[in-house]
Amino acid sequence: MPPNAEPSSTQKHLLQNKPEIPCRNVCSCLGDPRAGFSVAATGYDFEYRTCRNQFEIRRAADCDLLYVFPQPCAEALATIYPPEYIPFQFHQLHGPVRWARDFVQGRKAKAILQLARETGKILDVGTGSGILLRQIARMKGSTKDLYANDFSDSILAPLRKKGFQTLIGQAETLETAERFAVICMNQVLEHLQNPVSVVHRLSTLLAPGGYLFIETPNIASLDARIFGARFWGGYHIPRHFWLFSEKSLRQLLTSAGLCVTRVRYLASPAFWIQSVHHLLLDRGWFKTARFFSEKNPLLLAPATILDLLTGALGGKTSNIRIVAQKQAES
Repeated sequence: MPPNAEPSSTQKHLLQNKPEIPCRNVCSCLGDPRAGFSVAATGYDFEYRTCRNQFEIRRAADCDLLYVFPQPCAEALATIYPPEYIPFQFHQLHGPVRWARDFVQGRKAKAILQLARETGKILDVGTGSGILLRQIARMKGSTKDLYANDFSDSILAPLRKKGFQTLIGQAETLETAERFAVICMNQVLEHLQNPVSVVHRLSTLLAPGGYLFIETPNIASLDARIFGARFWGGYHIPRHFWLFSEKSLRQLLTSAGLCVTRVRYLASPAFWIQSVHHLLLDRGWFKTARFFSEKNPLLLAPATILDLLTGALGGKTSNIRIVAQKQAES
């Protein structure tokens, strides 16, 4: 669909009783905002259909960055993140989907603990239900030195009851006297209003020699190339404000004085499933589209195998892990 095109009859039908949310105009957070942009895609909230707005996915002209335009305002967040939003429910999953997610989170937790060593403090920024932090605690055998951050005390209260330390507030203005061996942003960076300010702020909260551990969607993946004109699940319209590649992530991290130490591309089966869902939904094939859910174990296995094969053949998947280190004191 070209920019500013009239919404299709299917889109009008799906969104007919939905509210229009307040949004703000934004420009690229990296590079020179005066360099301009091109429109990579247009779309709406294919997954939750929370609002009737139509959005553009813009590509910055001078750096490898995509961003949603216009960007939902802070007062719209409660609308675009409804109670049924799947990340809010990860800790309630059961069966094969829960086992698969626990396996993935367990491997991630092990990598984080190796970076933190035995005595290092760990902060999970934008922790949500705390699924990653809970896995770290299970492997560690304790909640000692484990800190959870989110913007709402109601989100953090259950974790505090479990013994985790909690820090309430927006990441870009987070204040604490603590310094951390590892700060994690697990599928969080893309949701932030100002990722540049957040990374710069978090770099000051790292102990000397500490690590910033990020996982985020990768715009240079195979599925992004196939579905990128409209339906790619990684767009997650309108909740993913900013989307990066390895190149732009390196630019972001080095601008904060951090040194990239490792990069890995990981399986992301959900984006394959969501991409097909969006395509079918937009074509009006509603019953078939409902089958393509990231909770469907029949689809998670083949989508995971596809990503593993992509990685084995030297390709890039749509989930990138990048670790950057703060310089140690001399």
